[in-house]
Amino acid sequence: MPRLPRIKECDVIDCFYNTDNLCHAPAITVGSPCPKCDTYLSSSEHGKPADMGQVGACHEDDCRFNHELTCHAQEIVVGHHQRHADCFTYSSEEGKGELSGLA
Repeated sequence: MPRLPRIKECDVIDCFYNTDNLCHAPAITVGSPCPKCDTYLSSSEHGKPADMGQVGACHEDDCRFNHELTCHAQEIVVGHHQRHADCFTYSSEEGKGELSGLA
């Protein structure tokens, strides 16, 4: 099984799992119909920092980093998009030949 990609940065500071712009969820799920963080939980309280967050599953099968619903980017960045959190590393399959680890 490949190593789970870490979440390098998350600027969604109103999420329960975010402390100091870092995600501390054990593993997030990136879902459809857009590359949103399905683990995002709006809260004024925050969990105690643990290990760095990782990507557990990705339902964006058209992303160039996705293989068998698993993210293969070296790391990802999560940020605000409209009223939810999105994976900003998501990149459509069109660029699959240019893999560099981060979009």
